[in-house]
Amino acid sequence: MESFEINKKTDKELVVDYLAGQEEAFPILLNRHLPSVYRLVFGLVLDKQVAEDVTQEVFIKAWKKIKSFKPEYSFKTWLFSIARNSAIDYLRQKKDIVFSEFDNEAGDNVIADTLADSEPLPDEAFQKLEEAGVLVDSLKKLLPLYREILILRYTNGLSLVEISSLLKRPLETVKSQHRRGLLHLKAFLTRI
Repeated sequence: MESFEINKKTDKELVVDYLAGQEEAFPILLNRHLPSVYRLVFGLVLDKQVAEDVTQEVFIKAWKKIKSFKPEYSFKTWLFSIARNSAIDYLRQKKDIVFSEFDNEAGDNVIADTLADSEPLPDEAFQKLEEAGVLVDSLKKLLPLYREILILRYTNGLSLVEISSLLKRPLETVKSQHRRGLLHLKAFLTRI
């Protein structure tokens, strides 16, 4: 009965319990967030083995830093911040990404083309393409900036406000980058 009760607790309650000495609380947090953290990391590194290694590293870092978690914030956002930073650290070490291609603070990017059709893809089409594997191939073609926002939004279910908080970017910038990412993705998918 007690195990069932602890599974019903919020993330914040589990963190408080863990810090109070209830060791069983952290594995519940891990199991609760492992799939979404893995999806986020995989979406950024695009390599299954690397994503597994980075995801493991994320939870080790979270365990070591759990005392720094501030309960007034979302645990999921805090954990995703660790995951994102860990994936970016890996990519920087790999040096396959030119980080100067990212948008500036104003959201401008000379590489990004503005397409006339701004209609976003429906969630159903997104899931259907993901299952077919076509989406993963198309996501690989996107700039990491856009890929990250689309993965956070559609794979991990974060709102644009949560993404803004996680990425520490203004909400309007995130909205613009989300729209551009959808437009680029749509352009890639219509070529298939």
